[in-house]
Amino acid sequence: MSDSRNKALKAPLRELLDDPIAHDDLERVRRRVHASRRLPPTSGWARAPMLAAAVVLLAGGFAWLALEGDGALTVESGEALASARGEGEAITRVSLSDGSAIWLDEGTAIEASHNDGERVVLAQSDGRAVYDVRPNGPRRWSVRAGPLTVDVVGTRFSVVRRGARVRVELERGHVAVRGEAIGTVHLAPGEHVEVGAPTPPPEPPEPPEPAVPPVAVREEAPALDTPALDTSRPRVARPSSTWRALADRGAYADAFAALGERALGEASRQSVSEDELYALADTARLSGHPRLAVTPLRRLMDEHASGVAALTLGRLQLDALDDPRGATRSLARADALSVPAHLAETLLARRVEAHRRAGDADTAR
Repeated sequence: MSDSRNKALKAPLRELLDDPIAHDDLERVRRRVHASRRLPPTSGWARAPMLAAAVVLLAGGFAWLALEGDGALTVESGEALASARGEGEAITRVSLSDGSAIWLDEGTAIEASHNDGERVVLAQSDGRAVYDVRPNGPRRWSVRAGPLTVDVVGTRFSVVRRGARVRVELERGHVAVRGEAIGTVHLAPGEHVEVGAPTPPPEPPEPPEPAVPPVAVREEAPALDTPALDTSRPRVARPSSTWRALADRGAYADAFAALGERALGEASRQSVSEDELYALADTARLSGHPRLAVTPLRRLMDEHASGVAALTLGRLQLDALDDPRGATRSLARADALSVPAHLAETLLARRVEAHRRAGDADTAR
């Protein structure tokens, strides 16, 4: 048996039943076959079994269509897709019953507000997700991320959301992106749309070294001593915006290389932007530099009252920094600040683990 036939036998049944022949071509073939056969006329009794068989075949065909279009989209376990989230530092894949798939970064969550045989509507939390939707499937997809909604037929695209800032980038197929700020934008492969991000100002030119001002000297008075120019303080250059574009695409190792350890540390101490602090923390921890993520996460926790940042810091202290005592404090702070409902169970489990590893057996119970 040829390789092509082997592959065909291993393909899903639904793919084998898909008919690639155009309707007009199929009609011409049917007419030729009908003319060549020249069947003799049959009596009504002889036609009865044929009509019955036709009814059965039609019923079976409609039953197949009903199975194709009805029912909720399910995950591998057979349960209807209701929600999912990325766990751990590895990307989480969600495989779906229609052949579609979703990849979720750590902490990114999706929730289905509508899921049946005709339509799927998902809401995405902060974070990054990649959607690979089966082309020509029976369901219309919509993905809502803050101020934007992506309407999908069959395509592969990514959504990066950080609060009101959302970026949608299309890899394959076609999507329509809707939002109050943009109306409706149709994307072609390779194009993207982003809202909620102010246009960064141009890089300022390097200022010249200030000259020592001249000192006016009266003839009858001695010249005043002019203090020497203080050049001992290091001049802080603004980090390039390249790292941010890389981080927003999920290329955290490249973002860290573009930014550099020193500039990341300075930006983590000086930035006043909550969104930028999240990006700095993600760049540090997801590029393999967990200690550099502590400062932006702690500032998010202390200055912006972020329970998610406190939870992330506690997990980092447990998993990467071997600091269970610090983790107990960070996780207690996360509990006090509150976290989204889908993270509550994770927070509880981590608090128990932190107290157990810190030697607080009674508290861990």
